[in-house]
Amino acid sequence: MKKIVFFLLFIPFITLSQHSISGTFAPAEKYSKAFLYKVEVSFPQYVSYTSIESDGTVSLTLPESLEPGMYRIVCGLPEDEYYFDFLYNGSEDVVFHFEYEKGASFSASKENMILQEYKAKIDEAQKEINTTFDPDISKKTFLNAFQAIENIQNDYEKQSEGMIVHHYIRTGRLPIPLHKIDLETFKNLEKEHFFDHIDFNDPFLQNSDYLKNASLIYTIRFADSTQSETYFENIDRIAAKAGDNPLLKKSIFEKMWYHFSEDNNMPVANYIADNYLKSLTEEFGDKKLLIDINTYQNTAIGATAPDFDLGDSEMMSELNNAEHYLLIFWSSTCSHCLKELPQVKTFLQTTDTDTVQVIAFGLEDGDLPWKESIKAYPRFIHVFGEGKWENPVSNTYGVMQTPTYIILDVDKKIVAKPESLDDLKKKLKTLIKS
Repeated sequence: MKKIVFFLLFIPFITLSQHSISGTFAPAEKYSKAFLYKVEVSFPQYVSYTSIESDGTVSLTLPESLEPGMYRIVCGLPEDEYYFDFLYNGSEDVVFHFEYEKGASFSASKENMILQEYKAKIDEAQKEINTTFDPDISKKTFLNAFQAIENIQNDYEKQSEGMIVHHYIRTGRLPIPLHKIDLETFKNLEKEHFFDHIDFNDPFLQNSDYLKNASLIYTIRFADSTQSETYFENIDRIAAKAGDNPLLKKSIFEKMWYHFSEDNNMPVANYIADNYLKSLTEEFGDKKLLIDINTYQNTAIGATAPDFDLGDSEMMSELNNAEHYLLIFWSSTCSHCLKELPQVKTFLQTTDTDTVQVIAFGLEDGDLPWKESIKAYPRFIHVFGEGKWENPVSNTYGVMQTPTYIILDVDKKIVAKPESLDDLKKKLKTLIKS
């Protein structure tokens, strides 16, 4: 009996040691599930999930074993858009309000509220600094603006001493000019001291997006967009800062590579891949990323399009009957394709068919109804892509949907990858006029 009483008395202490994250999502009807992840240097690790109530409220009990660090709530798809990160120190509840356009705000949790306040005050002070580089601004006003931002930094570093958030706040310290300088001089000063307070060996910074974001910001902010070499220098400095930590390097350069590849900056994306990311990807056996890199390098704007057999032993590279070639990956069982291909045909007939040759690559499971469908397009070059999504040519081109449009020049170099029919028409009009 005493054992039972002891156990019953112990239950409240177990309960009291647990904490929760709770809050509201708006608009409520947009969200249904909340997934909790622990942010780590490699990729977020799943912890648990719960349902979001119809009024947008949610409460998720945090496991007792949860380690202090950075965590993530994912509330929709795509995951890299519908999420927010928060700090958990193991000893306090977290209360938030989330809106897609504004992100998350916190009304409980000292860690997150201090970071929230710090960011707001620093952002406001930064706006003041941006105006002080006007030549008409006095030296006193200039120096006062920088003194104000240093005071904010000192205040929040002191407030956050001994807390997780201190690891992040201390990285925000700016170099303070001793006299009035112009914007270009300050930018050079900022570049020189950018990493003074950023410790790449700090596990709290590693197990968050901080180092990845800071590295990307540094690479872009302190580069000349007209000179790829300036990006390369910045990338090399980041590699040196990351030191001998291959997992950290991979996480940083993976984020950077996706940014520059999606931005169609082929020289920078390829520099990252060839000098750092490919070897790291192979080391960690990340086949998906390696495929993404190879596909991008094969099909980026400016690259020579991968060659393939058109049938009858003729290769695409041997074509010489047009100024531009429109490669369309489609399927005779795809409703969007059956709607858009006739419009492509009509558009070319009413524009200037002689300058554009269409190569229609059908991704098919069988030759029917493909054989019947192609009869409507006698002026297209038709290729039967057996295996549909497993077809090696479509895989080489990284085709993820049908229809996919790719425009080539006379030398078979990729000049455009229109994302819609309207975009295709605009790009073709421009090319035909030129």
